[in-house]
This record gives sequence, structure tokens and C-alpha cells, in this order.
Amino acid sequence: MGTGGKKAGTVSAPIEKGWMSGGTMGGIKAALVYPNTYRAGMSSLGFQKVFQLFNTIDNMACERVFLPESPAPARSCETGRGLGGFDIIAFSISFENDYANLVTLLHTAGIPPRQNQRNKNHPLVMAGGVACFLNPEPLAPFMDCFLLGEIEETLGPFLNLIHPFPLKQHLTPELALKIPGLYIPSLYTPVYKNDLFAGHEKLHPLAPDTIMVQHVAHLENHQTVTGIISSDTAFKNTCLIETGRGCHHGCRFCSAGFIYRPPRIYPKEVITHAMDRASTLTDRIGLVSAAVSDHPQINEICTRGIEKSLHISFSSLRLDALTPELVETLAASGVKTATIAPEAGTQRMRDIINKKITRPEILSAVERLVHGGIFNLKLYFMVGLPFETDADVEGIISLSLDIRDIFLAESKKKKKIGTITLSVNPFVPKPATPFQWLPMAPAALLKQRTAHLKKSLRKVPNMKINCESHRMARVNGLLARGDQRVAAMIETAAREGWSKSLSQKDLAAFLYREINPADPLPWDILNTGIKKNFLIRELKRAEAEKTTPDCPMLPCEQCSICR
Repeated sequence: MGTGGKKAGTVSAPIEKGWMSGGTMGGIKAALVYPNTYRAGMSSLGFQKVFQLFNTIDNMACERVFLPESPAPARSCETGRGLGGFDIIAFSISFENDYANLVTLLHTAGIPPRQNQRNKNHPLVMAGGVACFLNPEPLAPFMDCFLLGEIEETLGPFLNLIHPFPLKQHLTPELALKIPGLYIPSLYTPVYKNDLFAGHEKLHPLAPDTIMVQHVAHLENHQTVTGIISSDTAFKNTCLIETGRGCHHGCRFCSAGFIYRPPRIYPKEVITHAMDRASTLTDRIGLVSAAVSDHPQINEICTRGIEKSLHISFSSLRLDALTPELVETLAASGVKTATIAPEAGTQRMRDIINKKITRPEILSAVERLVHGGIFNLKLYFMVGLPFETDADVEGIISLSLDIRDIFLAESKKKKKIGTITLSVNPFVPKPATPFQWLPMAPAALLKQRTAHLKKSLRKVPNMKINCESHRMARVNGLLARGDQRVAAMIETAAREGWSKSLSQKDLAAFLYREINPADPLPWDILNTGIKKNFLIRELKRAEAEKTTPDCPMLPCEQCSICR
């Protein structure tokens, strides 16, 4: 069972229940650290999965650590141990804006953040998570090593090979060759020419040329499900269950559609078994993937939940998958709010980003949702997309108003009216996508466009509009595209905040500069399996306003990942 009432820094963990807990037995003591609050960390299914993996390894006791809510050294939930009392500190990192918290956690524990400032008596500091296998370079100066990609099949072998103590003596080029996905930054040095990144130089001939980001080939023998259910998360008392990895639609702005190729789904039986087990602890189930509604047996899965009297929520819904049968099933499952993502307001812009849905399909999906009894909608849009014009922004307003008209018409028939919430986010170019070479839109343009959207829509009845912070979007973009020199900015941000660490020179160098596809990229140290020529071809198709068919989820020669 999970634990409750223990201290995580100055934060008391709420009542928890589940199947996993950190142990205090075992030879090696590991801290699994989420560099944000308890609430954020326990909302992360990836964090929970890694916690379970650590505690299945012999001679290993893993405890959870989160960022305290007050400036005090962090302590584990399980025993109250400080970070300096562990043999391994493993960071699970999902978002770039948590990087400064990582430095803060090490500093307040009395552990030098920089790898070259620590000695053999300090814990081994490692990291993984999706932010790391997009681009590990901003964090590389802080890490002894990374495990990159899906680590179900690599964490155990890695931990077994670094026994016995001291752990760091085993971080050798030979180990990097034995453990796929293991990146040891000290085996390389970045090279710069004319103040631009020019590649990595190996410091040992046996060091791998690139690090192969790991993928689990088949999900039949795996399960990713909440191990500890908590009352203090974004998904209160909810058991999250992963239904698949990756997305076959290939939207050009979305890293998940590329780094998780080929897309894979869990068999229905794996998901329903997890639901049955979870039903003994909670009546709330959250189904999680890039596009939950794409699972071919989603109706049967939800029907099983209805039979168990479970309330089921979805992380996302694909508009073109919302059949009347699925909407009926969602309503019967207790879904109150549907989250859908048109992303852009015009067909031209949706073609550019490869979002293969039309305006009639969007409006028809809204009509089916409200007619089916789902009265609240959350819509995701982006501004600052590549090749965007003022007309595309006007398209967001026009489409939103058309959605509202259909929403109201159907709601009045049902004699119940909910709310439409627009979430508008600045586009951030991400590594491993066709848009990785393009600049982020200037701050002034983003402010102008979001201000126009707010002015046009905020007084519309039954409609709310929320816009992401432009400043944090710039921070995320800088960290997403930065190299190892960004580590100094992260340290400044940890001490004084991001407003003190950002400069126009840095933003121009890392964020507002268009990159020649022939030039080296900091994240070229990674090999995701997708050939760069495929991404370049997709960029050219975007410029030509041409869409690309979905990944067939079968071996083919297009992106090379299935070779």
C-alpha cells in the first residue's frame, strides 16, 4: 500500500492508496525526484511508472522526493531522508520549465549542481523523461548520466551493472556500449564555431557516436498504470491507465508523433485488467495517450468500465474518431467535459501542421458531443505557428463562434448549457519535429495576436479564453532548443528567476534564429531512429501546404524507424 502523512520537504503527503510504496530495505538507496510539487509529480503517470520499475529491482529501495513548497531541503515521502543520504538521485523530467527546480533541489541539499564539481562521495545523479530524450543538452552539465527513451527494458540492466559501490566508477565508455540509451555527457565535449554549436567531440574512442533512444517494441507484456492513488493531484483519486504510445497522425508541431514512432497500443485485455484492479480502490479511471479515441477497441474498454460503475475520463479526443457510438459511451461513462484540439482556425493552417480534420468535421463533432450529453468543451488552439497570417488568427475567432452557435443550439434542445473554454498557446518549435529548424514567433507578434483573440472572444457568453504566458513559452523554447551553454542560464534562474537570466542575445541565438537543416543540432547526439531527410521532406510539404497520410503503424520505409 502507499504511504500517507509523511513529509516531502515541508509538504505533508495526503492520504494515499495503491499497490506500490518505496522500500527502506535493500543495499542501494535511490531517490526518484520530480522537480516540482507533490501535486504535479503524483499527477505524472511516467513518474509513477518509473517509481514502480525502481522498486522491482533486487537490492534497491526507491523513495519519492518532490519540490518543497517552502525554501527548505527536500525530504523523501517514505522516510524523510534528505537527498544527500541517497546513493542515486534520479530525476524524472517531463517539462522544460522544471529545469531550474532541479538545480534548486541539488543546491539546497548541499550537493554541487554541476557534475564536474562533485566527487565520488556524492550521489550518482541521473535523469530521464520525455524532456530529456527530446534534448538533454541544457541539463548535460548537471548529470552523471541519462537513460533516454522508454526505459522498461534498460533500467534493470543498468542498475545491475553499476553494482557494487562506488557507483560512479562504472560510468565508462564500455558501459555506454552495453546499455542502449545510456548517455554519459562527460565522454563528450561540445564544439562551437563563430559562437554557434558545431557538434560533439568524443573524448574516448569507445564512446558511442550517438545515443539510440530506446523504444519498447511491443506493449503486450507491459502495463503503465497509477501505482499510488492520491487525493492531491490534478486527477483527484483517479487511477490513470495508458492505452497507447505515440500517435499515427503525424502533426508536424507535435514531438509525441515522432519520438514515439512507431505508434503502439496496449491490448484491450491489458487495459481492462488494470481497470478491474483499480476498481477495488477507486471509481475514477483516466485513460491516457496522445489520442485515446484512436484505440480500435475503445468502445469495448469503456463498456467494461460502465459495467464496473466507473467514471472514465480521457486525456484527449480525436475529433474524427468521435462516432455517435463513442459519444454515447463517453456520456454513459460519466464524462462531463470533452477536450478537443482543432489547433488552427483555417484549413490552410491545419494543412500546414498536418492536422487532417476539416471545419465541417469539427462542427459535426461538437454537435454530436452536446447532443450526446457532454455539455462542456475545452478547445486547444495555437498562435505563432509557422507561415501563419493574420487571416489564420481571424479563423480562430470565426471557428470558435461557429462552434459556439452549434453548441448553444444543441444545448437549448437539451435544456442545459455548459461552457466552452479556449486554451490558446504560443507555438514552440520542438526537437525531433519537422519544425525544429524554424524560429519562434517574436514576442510582440504573439502578444498582439493573443490580445486580439481575448478582445474578440472574452465577452462572448458561455465562452472563456485562457492564454499561456508568453514569457514561459519563451523559456520553454530556449530550453527546448538550447545547448550546454544554457546550463548557466538555468543556474541564474534557480537563484534569481527567469526574468534575470534571459537576454535578447540568448533569445536571438537559440529561439528566434532559423537554422539551416544542414547545420548540426545540439540534440543530434541522440538517434531517435527517424532519418533527418524525412523531417526535411515534411517541412517542405508544410511550406507547400500539403498534408501527409497517417503512419500506417506497419513496417514501411518512409521515416526509417521500422527498419
